Amino acid sequence: MPPKPICTCRDTNCPNHPANHSEGCDRCIVKCQARGEIPSCFFRQVHDDLTGVDDFTFEGFARFVAAHKQG
Repeated sequence: MPPKPICTCRDTNCPNHPANHSEGCDRCIVKCQARGEIPSCFFRQVHDDLTGVDDFTFEGFARFVAAHKQG
């Protein structure tokens, strides 16, 4: 049985989305590293609703985690 895809990105129009090539998440990760960003799948691990998120930097991720902290 093939492994379950781990990509939770919903932007299938993105040329880096794994649905659009056979290189898995590599293209997305390379793009994010070049921009100093974190892939959206990390954000979705914290909370599934990314409405209003427009800052995928490390700082933006820290704010997102703080805003969605459980407990």
